[in-house]
Amino acid sequence: MAGLLAWAVGGGAGKEAEDDSIIPILFSEDQQRYVIELDQKLGSLRRVIHDLRLRLPPQDISESLPHLHAHSLASNAALALQLNSHSATRQQAQLREVTLKEENAAYENAISDCEVKIKEKLQEADLLRTKLQEMEETEKKLKAEVENTKQQVSDGWDEMKANSKAGFDVDAEASRSALLDELEEKKKQLSSMEAAVKQLEKKWAKVQENTLKLPSPGENHERINLGSLESGSGKYITCADVNIPIMKLSVLGTAKGIVIFIRTRL
Repeated sequence: MAGLLAWAVGGGAGKEAEDDSIIPILFSEDQQRYVIELDQKLGSLRRVIHDLRLRLPPQDISESLPHLHAHSLASNAALALQLNSHSATRQQAQLREVTLKEENAAYENAISDCEVKIKEKLQEADLLRTKLQEMEETEKKLKAEVENTKQQVSDGWDEMKANSKAGFDVDAEASRSALLDELEEKKKQLSSMEAAVKQLEKKWAKVQENTLKLPSPGENHERINLGSLESGSGKYITCADVNIPIMKLSVLGTAKGIVIFIRTRL
């Protein structure tokens, strides 16, 4: 194998060497298969060696070293920036992790409190359900008692109805007679009121008749005999022809032919 590698690195021997080294050898089938595998491996090794030769730097590599150095520095700076950003991100992630842990703890406490409250509410619901069942049973018992009472009352009512029918008739007759007596009393009061109204109507008609017989104020004025009126005399005037009381007329004077006087009752 070492000889084969040296031969491959050296590029292989010439045709003359190959011709000199040819020795007729007889191989079995297994040996021939092995030789074929070796030839395949040799071909793959040749390809690998060719790739390695292509990757080798050129002879003037020293000229490109400054550029490579600058490129490496820039790459290092970029890597440092990325590392710093990653470290900052890592710190933020750590802080966020701490915050999330605190929030999770608070949420867990709140959830535990809610679970405790839920358990309490469930217990209250169980108690209420038990009380409701008790109330339903009590209601059923009360309904049964009410039905029994109704039945007893209906039975007793029939008996009492049969027993008190005669007494009820007597009471009804007594109340009817009392109502009739009260009605007669009201009729008597109404007839007395009607008689009083008729008396008042008669009196009112008589008053109206007497009023119509009295003379009017104009007729009384014409029938008064004033006699002779003297200015400032203050004489008494007797009105014999008029059915009015005697008056004292005090003449004050005249204005534009009109006599002005004051009448006073004696």
